[in-house]
Amino acid sequence: MKRTIGMYKFGIGFWTGALIYSIINLIMNSTSYPQSKILTYNYIISGAAIVGLILNLILLKRKKK
Repeated sequence: MKRTIGMYKFGIGFWTGALIYSIINLIMNSTSYPQSKILTYNYIISGAAIVGLILNLILLKRKKK
């Protein structure tokens, strides 16, 4: 399979989100936030990631048509 620039079109959003998630998680852990707040934040971010994944899959299917 030949690699093209189009293959990496959705990748930058993933890595940017992962960086922001990691930085916020690092800050919350280093400032001794209560574990319940960290877990709530993780659930919200996980939900947003699932919604983003679904939207990306919809976009990829539309582009193939």
